[in-house]
Amino acid sequence: MARRIVVPLVRDLVGTALYQTGLTRPARVGHDRLTIVTFHRVLPPEVLQDYPIGEIAVSTDELAWFVDLFAREYTAGTLSELHRRFEAGERPKKPFLAITFDDGQLDNFRYARPLLEAAGLRASFFVPLDAIDGNQPLWHDRLGYAADRLWRQDEAAARSLLGELGPVPADRHAALMIALERTKALAPERRLDFVAKVEARLGQAPRPEWDGMMSWDQLRELAEAGHEIGSHSLSHAILPLLDDAQLGRELKGSKDRLESELSKSCEAFCYPNGDADSRVIEATHRAGYRRAVTTAWGINPPGADPLRLVRCDLQGQHSRTLFGRLSPSRLAFRLSPYFSGPRP
Repeated sequence: MARRIVVPLVRDLVGTALYQTGLTRPARVGHDRLTIVTFHRVLPPEVLQDYPIGEIAVSTDELAWFVDLFAREYTAGTLSELHRRFEAGERPKKPFLAITFDDGQLDNFRYARPLLEAAGLRASFFVPLDAIDGNQPLWHDRLGYAADRLWRQDEAAARSLLGELGPVPADRHAALMIALERTKALAPERRLDFVAKVEARLGQAPRPEWDGMMSWDQLRELAEAGHEIGSHSLSHAILPLLDDAQLGRELKGSKDRLESELSKSCEAFCYPNGDADSRVIEATHRAGYRRAVTTAWGINPPGADPLRLVRCDLQGQHSRTLFGRLSPSRLAFRLSPYFSGPRP
């Protein structure tokens, strides 16, 4: 109990001191760096409280706060535009910050787009094409919705199923998060079979009515408005687990399809789950991408490998003080060299 109070309090005090002395101010920390931030889902507060994987979501209020800060403190925009300018040697007074959204969720179009455009900002949206085509949830959402509801209805059944992957903790949310990580390690067919098994035990695929993927028409609207649409593969596969032929289809097939549908060049790729070994990176290069982002935490120096760009995944809870207030100094600390990785 004491640690849950003392550790955040110390971070608040250290973050405030560093910010007030200027050591973590964006103009200083980001001057010779390309910062790339990541978001996934953007949901109204009343919806977010029912979303089972809150770790990859921000509320609309939180995103509005982030966007306002980005507009004031940074030269913010799409990944490809800012990366080109950064590599060309441009260093504006307000440092570069690229805004990215992963997974192509409908809530990005419905809630993130208006906030961005009201602030005069544009972002990069990485989309998995099979899910766009079928308006189907990604596997992690399917598992999240099904396992969470099954646990509430029949905890013993949920424990039994999730236990097939390994020991199950007592806490429902902790059990779900561990199951998601374990499921990522399965071969693609086994992963989908396991998700379907949980859905079958529940008797349905419990997708909330507010859930959905962006449509092609919505992606075209985003592109016409100046946002970047990048590839997140065809099926959101864990790429190192694929053979060479499958890997080629996921990379080149998604690029070709995006360029055909949007009549724009697709230069940027986002590795699903951030997983990319040397074979995947070489295949990404052969497919014709000029830049690709991982989920590794960090800020990019000049000359960083354009196919291994690091990002900072942002969550509202990690930008709040011990007392729950969204804090510029807390965020600045997380986007500084003094912060070594994504932990609470």
